Amino acid sequence: MGKKRKTSYKTFGKSRSLRLEGFDYSSPFVYFLTLCTLRGENVFTNSKLAEEIIDCLKTCKNKLGYELYVYCLMPDHLHILISPTDTGTSVSDFIKSFKSLTTRIYWRFSNIGKLWQRGFYDHIVRKEEDLVEIAKYILNNPVRKRLVDVDQEYSYSGRVDDLPI
Repeated sequence: MGKKRKTSYKTFGKSRSLRLEGFDYSSPFVYFLTLCTLRGENVFTNSKLAEEIIDCLKTCKNKLGYELYVYCLMPDHLHILISPTDTGTSVSDFIKSFKSLTTRIYWRFSNIGKLWQRGFYDHIVRKEEDLVEIAKYILNNPVRKRLVDVDQEYSYSGRVDDLPI
């Protein structure tokens, strides 16, 4: 029998980063991001809360110098396609600000507690990838989940800035 490999639990613990090591996340790439609610709870079924979350997203986009191409706020998660401008604000800082502000909004509608799960999922869009197809994928999420028949019927998704194509 071979040696048993000892697993370092630090690798899988809270300190593990989902970000690419050494990558500058303030670089002007396009990022496809997904933020999930804590425990996958359907908190964005309240229309007033959902509208305020979307308004906050647009405010953060303007204040932090980001392009927001498309977004889709589902009952338990948010998809966005964004890109930083030349302000130097990293994607992580953008998300940190957004999560902080939206959690405070959430507290007005619910008990005080966490809104979002730790971290977020990111995909750095590569040059060979089709931005139009990624945008369609995001906007069609409510159709795939059978919330609406066509994406234009969904109230909590949309296009903001023109895609850089």
